[in-house]
Amino acid sequence: MRYSLEDLLIDTEARAVHRGRVTITLPDLSFDVLVKLVETAPEPASLTELASTAWRAGYVSDETIAQRIALLRKALGDTPKAPVYIRTVRGAGYAIASPVRPVTTDTSFATPRFINRLYAIAAMAGMLALLVGFILFSQTRGADPKTATAFLEDNQLSSVAILVERARTQLGLHQARETERAISMLRDALRQAPDDFDGRLTLSFALSTKATKFGGDASAEKEAEALARALIDEQPDNSNTWSALAYALGSQGRIDESLHAYQYAYQLNPQNAPAISSAAYTQFLRGELHQALLLEARAKRVGGASRYAEIQIAQILELIEHPAAGKWHLRALSLNPSQVVILGEIARSHLRQGNPHGALEILDQAEDDDQYAPQILQLRGRALIKLGNFDKARLFLEAAGNDVLYDMAAFNAVTGYPDQAEELLLPANLSKLEADPSAETRVQYAEIAAALGQADMAMRFLAQAVNLGWRDTNWLKQSPFIGALMTSSEGLQIESRIAREIMAQRQLIEGTEDLAAMLDQ
Repeated sequence: MRYSLEDLLIDTEARAVHRGRVTITLPDLSFDVLVKLVETAPEPASLTELASTAWRAGYVSDETIAQRIALLRKALGDTPKAPVYIRTVRGAGYAIASPVRPVTTDTSFATPRFINRLYAIAAMAGMLALLVGFILFSQTRGADPKTATAFLEDNQLSSVAILVERARTQLGLHQARETERAISMLRDALRQAPDDFDGRLTLSFALSTKATKFGGDASAEKEAEALARALIDEQPDNSNTWSALAYALGSQGRIDESLHAYQYAYQLNPQNAPAISSAAYTQFLRGELHQALLLEARAKRVGGASRYAEIQIAQILELIEHPAAGKWHLRALSLNPSQVVILGEIARSHLRQGNPHGALEILDQAEDDDQYAPQILQLRGRALIKLGNFDKARLFLEAAGNDVLYDMAAFNAVTGYPDQAEELLLPANLSKLEADPSAETRVQYAEIAAALGQADMAMRFLAQAVNLGWRDTNWLKQSPFIGALMTSSEGLQIESRIAREIMAQRQLIEGTEDLAAMLDQ
């Protein structure tokens, strides 16, 4: 749906705001707030409504919502004293300040869609000039002008192909804003050619990237999976379609299914290094550290790996206390400066070491909209909890929205608001947990139980996490919610179990000659 608000065009499908030829890029949370206000207009949206729809939470502080409104006003160039877009309604919430009109046709020549069409027209003009030149050349040389058609087929990029290629370039930047732009381009390409194979494949990858790296909703994850499965039906022997399905399944936490799809992807194409490296990460999540490193080494042998290979190797080496871990962290950061996943993992490393100040310094390197990526906000919140700055921690966790539901529930419980945590531990919700194969989810539930003072339940969750592959003792010991429990006899038993698993994996890694050579590079 598109809406006109004064000089703004708000596109809810592309999740974009346009002012003339300029695209105003908003963080997901700001965009969700704006859409709620637009859909409610001309009536105000209450703070409760904004909390439930934009944050997807039962409770969000008034200050957090006010800060988000201030950020939204700043991005739009609005002021609270003379509002054009958003006004404050005392005692009722916030409302749109000007008339909102649905846009049923593409009347704005300044939208990215129009600009993309200009690219396409320019490309077609270029191809026409190329064709004329080829015909003249053919006549001069005595060649058959009929071959001009074949010449164009070999050299012409359609307008849709141009959009898809530009979207791939945007995705390659691995930034929140560029990922949103890529998704918008791909949707426009598929409006022009709904059956375009490359466009659908790239959109599946883009939606999964948004979900895993920058925070996305379940509908995007499901759409990515549906696109991948449809493509597999069309080309069942295409390695990339299976990689897309694996990525979509992984974004939903379906670890085993994801691993099997990645394995089939590189079985179809043994040179598919990104699939091999992604499978390595999935093995890592299952606690199979030796197998994960073997796959990373295999990916490098076939000619490359994913952007995250170095940080994944660093994660494993840190868990087994290998002396090369720091070197691989630095290598990952130098290859991908300011990249969200890299910064997030290095910040987590500082938190594991009990260094929240170091974590915050690393997180400060996030640029532009990446500062609002849920994992960056989450880690800021956890670091601030460790430093005892609860008020500021709440602001960051609330800003991250539903992506940090479990952290928020545990934090609310320890600060006197237990309702959300208690609801998550109801039998109906716990029965759903049984189908979740994620070790990390068990750790998050352990933090919630510990925050409610239910130590026995917390320990049961931790034992399940170890069974599912959790191997990170230091994260548990430094957790603001379960750190104290790790000093109990039950906590020491959990630590001992993990230590035995780590020892076995370390011996396998150190005894594999090829791995030793790779790690010492």
